[in-house]
Amino acid sequence: MTDSANRKLTDRLRQAIDNAPQQSMDLIVRVQNADDETQAHLEAAGVSVRYRLTLVPQFIITCPGQAILPLLDEDWLVGIEADGPVHTW
Repeated sequence: MTDSANRKLTDRLRQAIDNAPQQSMDLIVRVQNADDETQAHLEAAGVSVRYRLTLVPQFIITCPGQAILPLLDEDWLVGIEADGPVHTW
């Protein structure tokens, strides 16, 4: 895996995936373009796309953590972060 691929997810998320690669995770995947082609790449990797957001191009997905790792070297993938509940103050 390249250095740029390693920068696409946090150490904490990488450790969570390494510790339980088959564990289902809810993730936010930031991409260059949230289009049909990018969604097809995600789904071909075994990812379930829950939402597609186009204003800030990203997909909200669910997948086993290990399913996202082969995509880290893709140029269209900008970054990945864990999805979770949002709380107001």
